[in-house]
Amino acid sequence: MVRFGKSLAVAAAAALVFAAGTATAQFYKGKRLTVVINYGAGGPTDVEGRLLAKHLAKHIPGKPTTIVKNRPGAGGIVGTNFMAEVAKPDGLTIAIFTPPTMSQMLGDPGLRADFSQFEWLAGVGQPQVCYLRKDAGGSVTSASGFKAAGMRNTSSHDLRLRLALDLLGAKYTYVTGYRGLSKVAAGVLQNETQYSCGSVPNFRGRVEPTMIKPGIASTTYYYAPVAADGSDQKFADLSGIPTFQEYYAKARGGKPSGTKWEALKVVNNLSTYMLRGSFAPKGTPAAALADLRAAWAKLPGDAEFVAEYSKAFKAPPKIIQAAGAKKHIEAIKSTDPKIIAFLKEFAAAGKKKK
Repeated sequence: MVRFGKSLAVAAAAALVFAAGTATAQFYKGKRLTVVINYGAGGPTDVEGRLLAKHLAKHIPGKPTTIVKNRPGAGGIVGTNFMAEVAKPDGLTIAIFTPPTMSQMLGDPGLRADFSQFEWLAGVGQPQVCYLRKDAGGSVTSASGFKAAGMRNTSSHDLRLRLALDLLGAKYTYVTGYRGLSKVAAGVLQNETQYSCGSVPNFRGRVEPTMIKPGIASTTYYYAPVAADGSDQKFADLSGIPTFQEYYAKARGGKPSGTKWEALKVVNNLSTYMLRGSFAPKGTPAAALADLRAAWAKLPGDAEFVAEYSKAFKAPPKIIQAAGAKKHIEAIKSTDPKIIAFLKEFAAAGKKKK
């Protein structure tokens, strides 16, 4: 089971103590707060983001009117550039994103933002679950010529998808360019492609009811974070699905190894521990940040929120507070340069695939 519990409890307690002493109830009184989401309406980032925003608003001192705006495009990059270049640092605009952190690590030319420069509020951890159409010809190791669907060659989704399939020795064609996980799932449902992966909200909300339960597709594995000793940090709510390492052991024997495995661990750990991230523009007033962080610190103890989240996604929320989110983002710059160099070449090779 993933050990979010103890570390998150400590972080949450610290954040709550900090927030309680610094939050000012008057900053947001009579104001309107805009929550920006960097993927399209109806997709998993949007569904989860709106649920988070709805309950977050209850805990912001001053009870501002809260609205949500979607700024999708380029695997989350369009919204990120908006937050860096357009959004005003006045405390009235925040993001609840699936942050394209791998795009920063790999120097994606489309990204004109540095995640370490934002004012971090919180994050939500979550794994990805992979699935394959049953008519593709068996398992990912026995099927031949199936199409694997992605969104952008530098995205964590696409990098994990390709690295895992390569490690398994799968014979597949990589197809990228889908605008969000909802479009990815629709493509698999319509048999444009036959394989992909999705976040828990995407899997529970779209893939499971439309493909898994009707028998069109089956789950393959999920990407569990890997601890320093090489063991999987499993998610109890996904106990019926093997981890990638478990699937690999059954399909190939032994444990995965080599540069691609080391790269997969880096990408997956960064993405799984904080799949969603919430932040404000650099320079946002301290009073606003204190109020927002105080609100995030109260979410894990909000029984109504936890119940609605758990019902929607069949998994409890795994929230990390501001300090943990900031530390997570800083880890991008401490990644082994050799792994980064490999991933840049690997992503570039994916861009050339047809």
